[in-house]
Amino acid sequence: MGRWPIPDPIDEAYLLQAYREGVWGRYPGGFVETLEKEFAKYHDAKYAVAVTSGTTALMLSYLALDLPPQTKFVTPAYTFIATATAGIVLGLIPVFVDIDFETLTIDVNHLAEVLEKDKENSIKLIVPVHFAGNPADMDKVLSLARKHGAYVVEDAAQAHGVSYKGRKVGAIGDTGIFSFQSGKMMTAGEGGMVLTNSFELYEKIWSYHHAGRAIGGEWYEHIRVGLNFRMTELQAAVILAQLRRFDKMLAKIKRNAKIIYDELGNNPHIHLHKPPSYGETNYYFIPISLNDELLAKGGKKKLAQIMNEKGFRIIEGYMKPLYKQKAFEEKRWKLPYEEYQKLYLKATEEACNRTMWIPHYELIYDDDYTIRYAKTLSNSIKEMLGK
Repeated sequence: MGRWPIPDPIDEAYLLQAYREGVWGRYPGGFVETLEKEFAKYHDAKYAVAVTSGTTALMLSYLALDLPPQTKFVTPAYTFIATATAGIVLGLIPVFVDIDFETLTIDVNHLAEVLEKDKENSIKLIVPVHFAGNPADMDKVLSLARKHGAYVVEDAAQAHGVSYKGRKVGAIGDTGIFSFQSGKMMTAGEGGMVLTNSFELYEKIWSYHHAGRAIGGEWYEHIRVGLNFRMTELQAAVILAQLRRFDKMLAKIKRNAKIIYDELGNNPHIHLHKPPSYGETNYYFIPISLNDELLAKGGKKKLAQIMNEKGFRIIEGYMKPLYKQKAFEEKRWKLPYEEYQKLYLKATEEACNRTMWIPHYELIYDDDYTIRYAKTLSNSIKEMLGK
C-alpha cells in the first residue's frame, strides 16, 4: 500500500542540521527564509511567507485585503472546508459556485452568472481552487474578477509545481496559498505558504503572521494587531529538502499517471477525469467517477474498502457539497444557512456522489507497482459487479 510521507535520508540530514543549530524558531538567514526565497522562485513569485498551515495562509491572505465584515466571497462548493472557514472566521460570507465536472475546478460560466446577479456589488473576493492539481482557468477568473472589482486568492493547497499556460500557479492572482499538511506532495506534517507579487500585500501578511511586527522592526514594536503563525526552522528544513528534489518525484508521478490512463482509460464502468489542456497538473489526485451500476453495488465506500483489503489506497472523496455542511448552521457566524440548504449545484452533487481520488502517493513507485495498482482496481470493480 502506498505510504506517505516516506522518510528520506536527505530530509533527515536537513532536519538534523536545523536541530543541531539550536535555533528552532524563525530567524534571519535560517531555513524558513531560505525556503521562502526558493519556493517563491520555483513558483514564479516575488514574495513568500511561510506559515503554520494552508488554512492560516488563506486567513492571512483574506485578512490582508482589508475586506469589511459581511463582505461576500466566492468559493467552489467542491473543496476542503478551510477555503470557506478561513473567511468565515473573519466575518466574511461565502457564496458557493459550481465546478466543471471534468476538471473539478471552478465553473467560470456559473461564476459569471453569480457575479452578474450581484447587483449590489457585495462580492469582493473570488477564490479559485486548483483542485487535485488541476489549474483553474485563471484568465477567465481574473477577467471576471477585475470587471467586478474583486480580488483573487488562489487556493493552491494541492497544486505544488502546477502550471497554467506556462506559468506556475500561486502568484497569478493577488495572492496564492499552498499547504504542507501531511498528505501534501511536500510536507512537514503541517505548514503553509502564501505567495504574492504585491509588496503591499506581502508586508501586511508578513506582519500579521509575526504578531504585528514590522519587517526589520524591533521585537517589541507592533504596528498591527497580529498573531503568531510562524513556521518553525525544523518544519522549513524538511520542506526545503523536498522542494530541492521535487521535480524528480513529479516526473515519476507523471510517468505513472500515464500508465493509469493507458490501463484504465477504456474501462466502461469508470470515467477517468482528464486534466485541462491549458495547464500542467501534478496529479495530486487522479479523479475517477463511478457509473450507475457501481453506485448500485455499494459505490465509493465499497470500492475503497475492497482496494484497501487488497493493499492499495483509493480515497472516497467528498461525500457532500460544502453548502450542506452543518458547521454553517452555527448562529455566531450569521451565515445564510437556510439559503445554502436550497442550493443544488449539479456538477458538485454528481462529483460528491460518484468521484473518487487515486492519490499521488500511489504513483511514486516503479512501473510494475503502478500496473499492479491499475489491474487491482480493475479486478476490484469486477468483484463489485460479481463478474
